[in-house]
Amino acid sequence: MKGGAMTEITVEIKNEQGLHARPAGQIVNIAKRYNLKLEIEKIGENEVVNGKNVFGVMTLGAAKGEQLKLRAVSENGENSDEESKLLDELRQLIEIDKFFEK
Repeated sequence: MKGGAMTEITVEIKNEQGLHARPAGQIVNIAKRYNLKLEIEKIGENEVVNGKNVFGVMTLGAAKGEQLKLRAVSENGENSDEESKLLDELRQLIEIDKFFEK
């Protein structure tokens, strides 16, 4: 597969405080462990931010109950396993662990 490959999921913000500085930092820290591009978009808005930039992620201002579209993109299209791992890890953090908040 030439060009870029992409894997995408939709997650819902479940923690009371929403996507503030600390959760944004958690997303970025996970994303930086992978040699992939992470794009994040708040459902209903046309802005896409770099998931490896804490300020970009914070600007989404997602509140509890809002949804985010997460896209993992590999340069060579050969990292579909890595794309899935990244998105699975982020789904766990956001929906299950709720950023380790209430």
